[in-house]
Amino acid sequence: MALYAAGPNIGFMEPFALPLFHYIWLPVASFFAGVLNTVAGGGSFLSLPALIASTSVIGVGAVTAQATNTVALWPGQLASLVAFRGHLRTYGWRMVPLALASGIGGWLGGYLLLKTGNHMFRQMLPWLLLFAAVIFVLSFPLGRLLSTLSDGRRYDNCLLLGMLIVSIYVGYFGAGGGFLVMALLGICGVHNIHEMNALKVVTATMSIGIPAITFIVARKVAWQFCLEMGIVAAIGGYLAAHYSPRVNQTVMRWAVAMIGFVTAGYFFIHDASLRVAEAAQHAR
Repeated sequence: MALYAAGPNIGFMEPFALPLFHYIWLPVASFFAGVLNTVAGGGSFLSLPALIASTSVIGVGAVTAQATNTVALWPGQLASLVAFRGHLRTYGWRMVPLALASGIGGWLGGYLLLKTGNHMFRQMLPWLLLFAAVIFVLSFPLGRLLSTLSDGRRYDNCLLLGMLIVSIYVGYFGAGGGFLVMALLGICGVHNIHEMNALKVVTATMSIGIPAITFIVARKVAWQFCLEMGIVAAIGGYLAAHYSPRVNQTVMRWAVAMIGFVTAGYFFIHDASLRVAEAAQHAR
């Protein structure tokens, strides 16, 4: 992360930091991002900072970094879809309306990201990370509380509308989107854990995949990083799908939340230090 604000001249770190970030941190972060996205969500907490640290050195903007992150993590979602194919057959065509809603919402989120300037997105980034981390902490308790209001009934129309809104966020930024989806399903009366997981995988594939295609068409993808990340994240996602039933979800949720808070805190401190440095420079 120390390279985030660096330009082409990064001093004595150049011979060591670039290989470290590009060949070690980025693939490791991508692998575990694929794992987290399958098991609990929140893979962007790991992959996006690593990607920003790598891309900022060559002058790639924050919007392109976020778009690249979305495209790179999509193969992991596809791998999860393949791994969960047995569960998906049970529900078949019943998942199509939600898949369409999540695809439309994801496209809207991706479109909004492309209309956001690099400077504005960079200013929003710490707040987006903090929001996502808070989601990880609150989504399940809040979802269980609100699900009691459903009285055991399903509200499919509300679910479609809610999925559209959640998917806009997923297409724009995405971190914590899986927990938002799970909480929404509980609120709208979906309580079967197998159905919830199946719907989460399908909606995530659509809400990430459609904006990913949009970013590719708009040429907002740094392919020199994306291909490496995509392959490694897909391996992580596929392997994690087979072991996810054995994972303690509560422990994972808190672990991911802590990663999110630390990442958000880093960017807040980093931005504050930049503002102090700029103020000192202007005062001279």
